[in-house]
Amino acid sequence: MDKIEYEITQYGLFDSTVKFPDTVTTQDRLLDCFEIELYTSDCAGTAYINQTAYELKKGLIICGKPGQYRHSRLHFKCCYLHLKVENSELNNSLMQIDDTMSFAGFDELATLFYKMAAHGDDGIADSLFLHSCADRILCTLIKLSKNRAPHMTVALTHIKALSDVKKYINNNYSEKLSLNILSEKAVLSPVYFHKLFTEYYGITPSDYILKIRISAAKQLLITKDDSIARIAADCGFSSQSYFNYSFKKQTGLSPLKYRKKMLSQIDI
Repeated sequence: MDKIEYEITQYGLFDSTVKFPDTVTTQDRLLDCFEIELYTSDCAGTAYINQTAYELKKGLIICGKPGQYRHSRLHFKCCYLHLKVENSELNNSLMQIDDTMSFAGFDELATLFYKMAAHGDDGIADSLFLHSCADRILCTLIKLSKNRAPHMTVALTHIKALSDVKKYINNNYSEKLSLNILSEKAVLSPVYFHKLFTEYYGITPSDYILKIRISAAKQLLITKDDSIARIAADCGFSSQSYFNYSFKKQTGLSPLKYRKKMLSQIDI
């Protein structure tokens, strides 16, 4: 194994209310390093990686990668670690980690981030301490990624098909997306496609479609003056009543109350 070398470019605790107190959405930016984030509590914000939305929930780990585009809907707090990786084997391992993972037992990982945030970076002793913490964080993430799905090797034989279907959902969430339609695009049987998609992404196809539609609806509710019924249709919901039910179940608020709440937080 090659010598593992990487540069810690940034680390610490981030609070968007301090950095961007009057901002609602950050600008899209191209990543030039690995950006690892841990969320230790539920946040109101949303992270976008290559236009895919991820709600910022307790236990969420984000691993942004060089070449990806990111922006965020504020506000949120997180632990973070940014790295420039020189070792090819480590780079390949980190590139294979999912963009997001949920980790229930994150206390030990959070402690490493907190120790780094409280430590300076002045001299070889500090550098050794910071890298020892970063080493343990990276080790945990790589092991967590490998252990997420015991049957992942089966899904990997169809990884491109699954990825293509996921992109299709992201780009066509307003259309009818049945299991039969998606499995045909993957050239797999409906039952086998459902099994592989769920094993590989950790979410069923129907739940992923709902997640994308709710995310799109949130954006439209605060950026458009369209009626609730129009937004429901534009996001692929079969009826306004089903949209209202699904939205409230996911967010705790009706679409109308969500719109009023979010607009009241925006300074005009």
